[in-house]
Amino acid sequence: MKKHGYSEGIIFGHALDGNLHFVFTQDFNYPEEVKRYRNFMDEVCNAVVGKYDGSLKGEHGTGRNMAPFVELEWGRKAYDLMKRIKKAFDPDSILSPGVMINDNPVVHIENLKPLPKTHEIVDRCIECGFCEVKCPSRNITTTPRQRIVVQREISRLRAAGSNGGLLQVLENSYTYLGEQTCATDGLCATACPVSIDTGRLTKYLRSLKQGPISLRIAGWVAGHYELTLSGVRYGLKAAGVLHAVLGPSLVKSNNPSTPPLKSGGGRMGLLPHMPKGISAPRFRDIRKGSDRTVVYFPSCIVRTMGPSKYDRDQRPVFEAMLSILRKAGYDVLFPEGTDKLCCGLPFESKGFFEQANRLSAELERALLACGGGSYPVLCDTSPCLYRMRNAFTSGLKLYEPVEFIHTFLLDRLTFRKAPDTVAVHVTCSSVKMGLAGKFRAVAESCSEKVITPPAVGCCGFAGDRGFSNPELNESALAELRDSVPAHCSAGYSNSRTCEIGLARHSGIGYQSIIYLVDKCTEQGV
Repeated sequence: MKKHGYSEGIIFGHALDGNLHFVFTQDFNYPEEVKRYRNFMDEVCNAVVGKYDGSLKGEHGTGRNMAPFVELEWGRKAYDLMKRIKKAFDPDSILSPGVMINDNPVVHIENLKPLPKTHEIVDRCIECGFCEVKCPSRNITTTPRQRIVVQREISRLRAAGSNGGLLQVLENSYTYLGEQTCATDGLCATACPVSIDTGRLTKYLRSLKQGPISLRIAGWVAGHYELTLSGVRYGLKAAGVLHAVLGPSLVKSNNPSTPPLKSGGGRMGLLPHMPKGISAPRFRDIRKGSDRTVVYFPSCIVRTMGPSKYDRDQRPVFEAMLSILRKAGYDVLFPEGTDKLCCGLPFESKGFFEQANRLSAELERALLACGGGSYPVLCDTSPCLYRMRNAFTSGLKLYEPVEFIHTFLLDRLTFRKAPDTVAVHVTCSSVKMGLAGKFRAVAESCSEKVITPPAVGCCGFAGDRGFSNPELNESALAELRDSVPAHCSAGYSNSRTCEIGLARHSGIGYQSIIYLVDKCTEQGV
């Protein structure tokens, strides 16, 4: 590798079995680079076969890259037999033509795929495809790998001076196929060998589309957030009235095949499980001289969205959370101006980075002023807490509900297991924070049997994408209903919007795990 200029390459693999992989960066845009690669391949293959009598390929990358060396590895007689078998079964060579049986001695250096730069977020991608199984849009539009491939081609065409034709087709199509149906959940990074989060690229591309008018609107919303939330509450209340008037004849509970209602540019088929709007809550500190204190920040989601008509527990999430904290004997402090505070996640996801950062900075200052950073901070919505952890710089001790309960309350409360089977959905943010095991442990403290549908990853609701593009949520949860046994009584998660889609596509109600813990606990001794 050093001889041929690959000094930064690495060799890894299953060394005990003698199975080794070569990994290095290679730019095939220049003839001298292609020649360097050819010389390297010739020497590697001759060494493996001629010196060590080894196998050239047994795992990844077998195909045109190794086709010129099959005869070298197996010998003329065996190679001729391979060609005769290929001819017998595929006389017209329509099955993967030229992939393994190819008489072109230089096919491995022809038609090489270019990897032009498009953005530093994804430029390290080698298009291995490990990310694809994690993507909620993989069965309806594109995967992270495909998004990167298209963006690379767009960048290549732009650099070449193209201003129409294929470039225009790709740019226009990408709006829906790449941007609108990207959940930006970041789970692709958990499977990527180099941790590429394609959702970050989507947010960046969205930011490029925000013109002066949309930026002014976003700035006004961020500056008048309390008023904005009031509007959301009234909108949810109006939707509840509409549902009550139209009744189940138009929208059927728990029926994912119900034709969706048209709503503006998107589709709105989620009315049966839409949260009810709640009255504006007023949060006051709870001080009883306890030896334990927590700073509680109810997210703007739970300050606006109550339970749906079909949910078992009709209290807002924050009431259930406060019930648990009271039983655990906690003093509870709320940041000043809670009604107008936000972590900035709704703005970040749409590409309004400046407004998102302004709101998260305001929230961080308010939380620091509430106890000076000496108390743990609890936020009841996992995605919001994940945003806070990534945006804050002050070192606040931040907890979402599952982690807070697991860390502080398992030995502070008396748990009574209910004789029920419940399903749990670990949100993407919880997965990225490594909380899947704690989520299950908390649920198992409350119920006799806990199931986690194995075929379900990201739910695809993605904040408000479940409203504007419900097909993403439907595709992501296509296997959920069949994964929930008939005797399963309820489902639990830790994100209010995710629970809307989970309820619709599972046939059971989904609410925050906070409700389950409150139902199954008593004040500790």
